This record gives sequence, structure tokens and C-alpha cells, in this order.
Amino acid sequence: MTDFSNSMLSLAIILSSMFAIVGVMYGLLKYRDATLKLPVDREQLTRIPAYGLQQQIQDLQMDLIGSMLMGAMIVSLPFAVSSLKAHITIGQFPWISVTTGLMGLAYCGFKTWKNFSKLTKLRLGHTAEIATANELIGLQALGYQVFHDVQADGFNIDHLAVGKNGVFAIETKGRHKRNKDLLQTNGNSPSSGKKGYQVFYKDGRLNFPSWTETKPIEQAERQAKWVSQWLTKATGTPVTSTPVLVFPGWYVTSQSKPPFPIVNHKQLVGTIPTLRTQALTQQQIDTIVYQVAQRCLSKSEVGK
Repeated sequence: MTDFSNSMLSLAIILSSMFAIVGVMYGLLKYRDATLKLPVDREQLTRIPAYGLQQQIQDLQMDLIGSMLMGAMIVSLPFAVSSLKAHITIGQFPWISVTTGLMGLAYCGFKTWKNFSKLTKLRLGHTAEIATANELIGLQALGYQVFHDVQADGFNIDHLAVGKNGVFAIETKGRHKRNKDLLQTNGNSPSSGKKGYQVFYKDGRLNFPSWTETKPIEQAERQAKWVSQWLTKATGTPVTSTPVLVFPGWYVTSQSKPPFPIVNHKQLVGTIPTLRTQALTQQQIDTIVYQVAQRCLSKSEVGK
């Protein structure tokens, strides 16, 4: 082989590792988009405070990471090419280096898959909580005090609403809509009906189109109980917290009476004011709000 051919082969071997990881990412993205759909349209959500700045910060962070990786590649690439070229020229195949490289590439591929799966879940949870927070703005207009991401003992309360009719611990659950459910129930058109996007409560279970769950119900009850105990101790007066379970973007119905409200995010403003959990005076509300606000401070040592 010519000197130029050896150089090109060496460069192709090095670059193939990057393209392999890019290929894994592309395949995962295509599979996700073909099988799953976010329950709500992110483009239709109200922008949260500093949303534009947050996006710019994230973009710049990615640019910084990319610049550091590019710098490392620019420095190491000539040495890597020269090393591979030398092995190819003398006819000695670097089995140890290749074996080590393949093992590292396999590990990176596995980590990419794991992190992509985690990122998909975080993206779903973030979208669901933003959708719920958007609707809770309507409660604030009715005089409720609303808090988000309240830190508890090793976990967090997604949303907490305080009003004259009680305290409400709102747990938001994001669940992807699966394209196969729509095709099975509605024929060939994903937008021709709602059955593929329906969840109904019956006898202690949440029934989705192709699976059932009970843990969200148990979690919402457990967290509301914790809020009741904490606020009772913190305020010195009995406080009863009502759990509310929210599935943004899903058509939620009940075939038997649920133990507490299980709703779509669009139903929150119409549901919570009708609940009569506990009549609170303005003084009690102020005391509860103070305790919750202290718990929501970024510098809070709770759970540490």
C-alpha cells in the first residue's frame, strides 16, 4: 500500500469509532420517535421564567464540552494516525490495541444506551411537570398558593397547593403515548380517536391501553401522608393533605370510585376548588405557606 493509502486507512479506523457511537444515537432516536410520543406538545406549553436563558445556558454548556473534546481530538489525532500507519506499514496488526479499543467502544455504546434511556425518562418527566405547572397558574388566580418541587425526606413533592379548602399534594406522572396502541384501537390514523390515549381507574389499578399500574396511587397517598405529618408538626395544628394524581395529556376516567382525584392536567383548576378537605383560616394558610416556603429554599438542608 502507498503511504497515502496507509494514512487514509489509519484515519478511517479512528473516525469509525465516532461514527459507531453516532450510529447508536441515531438508531435510538429513530426507535423512540417511531414507538413513543410525549403526552403533551412541548411547543404548546407556556414558557417558564428564564426559559430562554436556560436554553442559552444549556446550548453554551454543550458548546464548551464540544470544544474541549474537539481540542483533545485535534491534539491526539495526528499521533493516533501515525501509530496506526506505522503498524500497517510494517505489517504488524495491533491486536492488543484493537481489542482494547473494541472493548472501550462497546462500553461507550452501552453507556450511550443507558444515558439515552435515562434522558428520555427525564425529558418525559420534565414535560409533564411543566404542563401541570402551567395549569396551576389558574389556581393562583383563584387565590391559591402554589409551590413546586418541595423537598421532603429523600424525595420531593412535585407540586403543593394551599387554599381555604385545604392542602393538596399533587403528584405528576409522565407516561409516553405508544403509537402501537393508537394503531390497534383506532385503525391507521393516530389522530382519529382517544382510546389509545385513555387511562381509567378501576379497583385500585390504573389501566393504560397496554399495561396497568398501582405504584403511582401508593406513592401519591404516601407523600400526602408525609405532608400532613410534617405540616402538623411544623405548624402545631392538625393539617390534612389531600393527594392528587395527574397524568398530563391522557384522557382520564374512572370505572370505580378512586380514593382521591386522579385527573388530566387540564382538569386541575376545575377539580381542586370543589374539594372540601379541611377549612383553613387565613392565619392557618399564612403559617402553612411560611413553612412550605422555607422548605423550598435552594439552600435548604432538607434530606442531606
